[in-house]
Amino acid sequence: MKCLILGYGYMGKIRHRVLKEHPNVSEIKIYDPYIDPIKENLGESYLKGETIPWNRFDAAFICTPNNVTAEFCVQALTHCGHVFCEKPPGRNWEEICLIVKAAEARPGHTIVFGFNHRLHPSVKAAKAMVGDGGLGEVLYIKGTYGKSGGLRYRESWRNRKDVSGGGILLDQGIHMLDIFQHLLGPMKVESAVLVDAFWECDVEDNAFVLLKSQKGVPAFLHSSATLWKHTFRFEIGCHDGYLVASGLLSKTGSYGREQLVIGRRQFEDEAFALGNPREEILYFDKDDSWKEEVDEFLSAVKERRRPTHGLMEEAQHVFSLIRDVYQMKKKEG
Repeated sequence: MKCLILGYGYMGKIRHRVLKEHPNVSEIKIYDPYIDPIKENLGESYLKGETIPWNRFDAAFICTPNNVTAEFCVQALTHCGHVFCEKPPGRNWEEICLIVKAAEARPGHTIVFGFNHRLHPSVKAAKAMVGDGGLGEVLYIKGTYGKSGGLRYRESWRNRKDVSGGGILLDQGIHMLDIFQHLLGPMKVESAVLVDAFWECDVEDNAFVLLKSQKGVPAFLHSSATLWKHTFRFEIGCHDGYLVASGLLSKTGSYGREQLVIGRRQFEDEAFALGNPREEILYFDKDDSWKEEVDEFLSAVKERRRPTHGLMEEAQHVFSLIRDVYQMKKKEG
């Protein structure tokens, strides 16, 4: 397969590395007019010129800033037909609808969005434990996802509303919302609070969102750029126990070692120490999520079948939650 990568920033480089190791990929081209191909040591992999020869490629990977994501997605769907797009799928609901319309107009298309967090080992293990996995039905979920900002945080395109479309909720919180949806199914927003508490970038640096599943299960998200410590953590309360996932395997290792704590419900006649049940801790030191989602996308393209995750409707729904939060904020303002 011949693959095109649009955008060669952090995610573009990750996709390039994974594609180079894939046995079914015969050619990779990089399109990014804002980089130095010599400095990046791309050689003949760099696609020169202003016109993109879409029809030369079997699949396109969109790894661009949010303000051009929808435009490239529509072009790739129209001319290539098979698209892997990083999250978020655009800056606003209108851009999502443009992608949906382009997909509907292209028979036999494949489109997948990069929500890799649900493929992290702690998340997969937690998913396997709930329901029939042993801990029973979910009673609630709480999730915290955030970062410390940084020296040049204010300068990042991610905090320019005209480029990004939103703040930390859209940038990172969308991953936790996808995990909630993965565990509980479709959800709706009950209430939300957005604040620009510290960075003064005209986008939210903290988001507090209360949601509820169709079965009435509540979930609470805190997405933050003022935690001062990179943090990924979610708790799942179940009928017969609980799960606490923390840490996130990443390139820098700044979120800490990935682990899952498993506890089982005990009452007075079952334990010596009430409220302190025995816990099991699973540690994870290998993350194949980048590889797994690319493998699945390319397999779906080759086999002409529906992908198993990162679907258009999943991306639509999780983005609709963010749309509803931003609309709530707009009405309040």
